[in-house]
Amino acid sequence: MIHHFTVQQRTINNPASHADSEEVIACPIPMEVVPAVRTGMNVLDSSMYRELDEAGCPLGAAMSKRLSFEALLTELSAMFVNIPASEVDAHIEWGLRRIVEMLDMDRSGLGEVSADGKQLLVTHSYQLPGVPPSAKIMLSSELPVYTRLIHQGAVIRLPDDLPPDATGEREYCARTGLKTNLTIPLMVMGNVVGGIGFTSVRSSRCLPDELIPRLRMIGDIFTNALARKRADETLKQKEKLLRQAKDGLRQLTSRLLISQEEERSRIAREMHDDWTQRLAVLGIDAANLESQLTECKMEMPMVNSIRQRLVSLADDVHALSRQLHPSIIDDLGLAEALRSECSAFSQREAILIDLRIENVPPDLPQDIALSIYRVAQEGLRNLAKHAAVNEASLKLFVSGSELVLQVRDEGVGFDAKIANSQPGLGLSSMEERVHLLDGTIEISSQPGQGTSVEVHVPLSPGGFLPLRAGLRATLGHMSSP
Repeated sequence: MIHHFTVQQRTINNPASHADSEEVIACPIPMEVVPAVRTGMNVLDSSMYRELDEAGCPLGAAMSKRLSFEALLTELSAMFVNIPASEVDAHIEWGLRRIVEMLDMDRSGLGEVSADGKQLLVTHSYQLPGVPPSAKIMLSSELPVYTRLIHQGAVIRLPDDLPPDATGEREYCARTGLKTNLTIPLMVMGNVVGGIGFTSVRSSRCLPDELIPRLRMIGDIFTNALARKRADETLKQKEKLLRQAKDGLRQLTSRLLISQEEERSRIAREMHDDWTQRLAVLGIDAANLESQLTECKMEMPMVNSIRQRLVSLADDVHALSRQLHPSIIDDLGLAEALRSECSAFSQREAILIDLRIENVPPDLPQDIALSIYRVAQEGLRNLAKHAAVNEASLKLFVSGSELVLQVRDEGVGFDAKIANSQPGLGLSSMEERVHLLDGTIEISSQPGQGTSVEVHVPLSPGGFLPLRAGLRATLGHMSSP
């Protein structure tokens, strides 16, 4: 059994003026659909619209298409919420294709206004097979009326909305075979930033006004997705530049450290080969003079004092030479170099160092050995300056594939967060030496609770190869004082 009901449908009698009228339509309705109609049209779904269409209701197909368009709008809104930047372009073109197919248009395009405001650059487009693509520049001096309307934020229908003086636009429509075009400006904070357009070249089409807000919403979705994509690309570019800057700084630091070790080695070699030898000759001369003045008791104490001070000065020069370049690393390895350093440190600073060395390979690469020695040396120096203790500990051991250095004290401590935000030259030097070996350094401290410096360096080949190669070349030609 078929029931009939009447509805008032708004139609566009004159596309140029967009004046609306109403007409009464009698629609046949299948029995199973009647309850839904009586409860309200908003409860109808796509299956009911299909039944209306099959029953001969003229609104069935239109309402079914309307429902499909609303579903597409919902799908696009959800799709672009968390879409990866790399997929934005493809999804925009997919969306343009779906709209063209649903509205029975021939092509569509999404454009953005150029920086000078004189052009609408088409960034994304879709056209049916056999349909010529959109022009890449849609807004130019050739279309002054179109340009003015776009900048005013007006929705434009070509050729219907063109005033009589729009000769350039009419010539463009005739030349390109354009039968219908709808362009919707896209705005951000009152400024036109782009537009979305739909074109038919096969026949004239009439898109109802009620579609315009939804098409504008789709354009806004696309525009926002592109803005997020560009922001993401800008962020990635800045991150890339930052990484390059860090790599450049690290390479510069590598060269500076290598130059520093070379200069230290040169000075240490000069001190050992020249200064200490000359001081030794002076000591011998003083001893000879002392032996010749056995009968001059008044001069003996002075000569003896001079000889002793020369010997002490020679020892100090030798110790300084060893500080500049620990040749003991080359001769006996890192473990013995640290034992010697801790012993000299305890004598010099009156701070007892509990040194523990476990499982350290004797054939440790020289770049690792020298860097660890320098870090330990700096850690002890900082300890003497700031910790205010009588004893501390230094531990060197192998854990898995890593060499671990620990320097700890129970002194006054400090705020590690402040120190890390404003590191001094010594701390920065320690960090760079470790990082250039692909290692990690952790400095833990709190006021009144002491300080701990822990370094992990991989023993496997790796690390910062330019530093390693440079240090190996440097260490290879350094002579032992």
